[in-house]
Amino acid sequence: MTRLITRKFALLLFAICLCGWMDHANAQSAYLRRKNDPYRWMIGLGWNVVDDDGLAFSKLLDYQNSWNYLYYPTTLSVDRYLKKGWSFDGSLSYNHYSTSKLINDSTGVKGVFAAADASFKYSFLPRMAYYAQWLDMYFAFGAGMTYRQTMSTPLTPMVSLTLGANLWFSKSWGLRLQTAGKLGLVSDIWASNTDYVQHTIGLVYRVKPVYKSNFSNKRQYKWTSKKRNYRRRNNG
Repeated sequence: MTRLITRKFALLLFAICLCGWMDHANAQSAYLRRKNDPYRWMIGLGWNVVDDDGLAFSKLLDYQNSWNYLYYPTTLSVDRYLKKGWSFDGSLSYNHYSTSKLINDSTGVKGVFAAADASFKYSFLPRMAYYAQWLDMYFAFGAGMTYRQTMSTPLTPMVSLTLGANLWFSKSWGLRLQTAGKLGLVSDIWASNTDYVQHTIGLVYRVKPVYKSNFSNKRQYKWTSKKRNYRRRNNG
């Protein structure tokens, strides 16, 4: 009888230890997965160029006649990383139409331009980090609002598709290059003059996540420090 009770107690103790070990392993695995996230927040500041000449897919690089831009920073963006390459991005941009540029197939037009956009972004960096950690290509889709003083109805809801890349020259700082095509959500959506293209160039800064694990490595750290000091003393 006593032997049977001892055996049951041993099995119960083994089951408790096994559950505890599995929980610890799952926590450590989740910690390591989160540790591989490339960033937590990303902040960007740069310049935007608005191409609103009304020529659809022709003369996309006609910067002399169609590109509207200002010389001081005109775009602010904030990006929150979610998981598995996906993030949520919000941006504000300001510009001004010049009378010398082509606006919806007309010249002599001027006025204020402003836009607010929110989008979901997918970055290929987690999949390409093994090959090139400096190249972070991505695409995004979302919606927003655009204000154009030159339009008969100045405020227009938009949907957007964005292609871009962050070129990282350090762990935190990078150069952003992107192009967004924006489509106005109006009644005559395909023949509307509300569509335009917006290019962006600027600097981005990413904040790496700081994670606190449930398991401690203080002993390993102490042992490594002692070993390092011992080698320094013996190597002179």
